[in-house]
Amino acid sequence: MPIKNSWMKNGIAAALLALSIAPVYAENGSCAAAGRFNADVSSDWTQAQNVAGTSLELPTPLSGGAYQIDCDCGAGSKVALFYTVTSALSGNGQLSGFYHLNDNLDIKTEVDDIPGATAVLPTNRDPLRESGSYEINNTKGSVCTDDPAENRAAPVTIGARTRFTLYVTKPFLGELVIPDTPIASVRAGWSTTTSPPLMNSLGNIAELHIQGSITVPQDCKINQGDVIQVDLGYINTSRFTTRNEMPDGYTPVNFDIVYNCGDTSSINNDMEMRIDGDDVLDQYTLVARRREADNIPNIGVRMARIDDTHINIPFTNGLIAIGDTGEGRISLEAWPINLLGGTPAPGKFSGTATITVLVK
Repeated sequence: MPIKNSWMKNGIAAALLALSIAPVYAENGSCAAAGRFNADVSSDWTQAQNVAGTSLELPTPLSGGAYQIDCDCGAGSKVALFYTVTSALSGNGQLSGFYHLNDNLDIKTEVDDIPGATAVLPTNRDPLRESGSYEINNTKGSVCTDDPAENRAAPVTIGARTRFTLYVTKPFLGELVIPDTPIASVRAGWSTTTSPPLMNSLGNIAELHIQGSITVPQDCKINQGDVIQVDLGYINTSRFTTRNEMPDGYTPVNFDIVYNCGDTSSINNDMEMRIDGDDVLDQYTLVARRREADNIPNIGVRMARIDDTHINIPFTNGLIAIGDTGEGRISLEAWPINLLGGTPAPGKFSGTATITVLVK
């Protein structure tokens, strides 16, 4: 009897051991889709918004349509879906969770419609599992590409409820154009168990983009907003006879353009003035009078800087750099010239030019 009992116990133990070593393998893979959502950042900012350290959240939801998720699981599979968000931008921003967008802005991405999760950042380290599963006989339907189309899951809009937050790193003036730029993507994968697939095996299902232009008004005053009057004085016609020259013995008239664009020392822009004449003969000649008989220009005005360069200023897209502080004066001189030669008819002459401040 002792021998028989011992044999029976060993036999039972062997049988139990054989049953316990049967392995269960998890299958997993990637999913794909052609989803795309866009945020239009076009807006006018105030000077108060255009300050380093300011954060501005863009409106939601983003524009875009529903898409169908396709996964490389086999026909008839019962799978769970896993998600994550990855950044399309490589450089880290100044604050945690932000990425470098351009020289003036960082951007933060938070996806609020990942199933079962909100505020998902690209810094997420583990795939997020959606509750439930997908298969042919499930109310959700299947996500496997090998299953019949009539049994496939409905299209989704995961990624549409994404919050983009802009962070000003360096103020700017004028218009900041942001071209169509991919910011992040929603990625997905599948598994036949609750064990997630590897992060690098998840595939893109929706790209998240921004584009548009942001305008910050420039507040520059030229001559306190008053017209700059330059009086070229009385000219004796008998001394004003040489073609393309000023009158004999004439001294050019000096004048200043005083400007104030506020403190622009922290602005990441170059500024310059552009001078455009209302009526010009050539690049450097403003028409001051036309002959009555045939409307041919006979008196013009030219202008130059009073500095070491003493360069002539064009009246067609004539550009003058503005100092980094945004405040100062530009000293110029102007003089009349005889455009045709000979003694001009007596009478008044005048010309007009417009000064515009440009921000680049």
